[in-house]
Amino acid sequence: MAKKDREKRATGKRPQGKKFLVVVEGIVTEPEYIQAVMRRHRVYRDAIKIESGNTDPIGIVKRAKELMNTTCKTDGYDQVWCVFDVEAKLDQKARVGLQAACDAAYRSKEPRKIHLAISNPCFEIWLLWHEKPQTASIDSGRVQSLCRSRGITDGNDGKHIRDAGALIENGFAEAKSRACKMMQMHDSNAATKPEDRNPSSGMYELIDAICASFPLRK
Repeated sequence: MAKKDREKRATGKRPQGKKFLVVVEGIVTEPEYIQAVMRRHRVYRDAIKIESGNTDPIGIVKRAKELMNTTCKTDGYDQVWCVFDVEAKLDQKARVGLQAACDAAYRSKEPRKIHLAISNPCFEIWLLWHEKPQTASIDSGRVQSLCRSRGITDGNDGKHIRDAGALIENGFAEAKSRACKMMQMHDSNAATKPEDRNPSSGMYELIDAICASFPLRK
């Protein structure tokens, strides 16, 4: 490897590449999954900024806007995504501020468009679809329990993905197919609100966007 190439790789930057901002709710599961996609496609860490730790949908969208405003005059993002859950527990159909967050994102326009990847009831439904179908309405506790029992997630809190790389390699196509089928079913039932689309996940749209911008290099 030439010295120039070694120096370029050491910077952790991808010359002339796209830049993504992904603001997620969780501090473990969602970043682990996205980082596994980045490793698979050899995306440099600086090409996709993952911001985590925001605890509610409207806060996530507001944080995305803040970061967009910070960079818009210098080195803006090509795509901005917000990832959060509907979090449909047995006693909770939709989270407070969910619709306000969706409305704020939908009002955004290119070139400062905010895209949403919403999962109902929670992000783990997307993980579960990598291994098995789930078409009936389900609450977040049950989805998370199924992921733990199948060994998709582990740890005391069940938040860590046991082998995100293998999960993506072996199951992404099936997960996307299942998510798309559920999207079509909800559309045919005229279910427009996120809380009425259980189960569902828009994670495949985010992953497709990343894969299209950073094609797998041989």
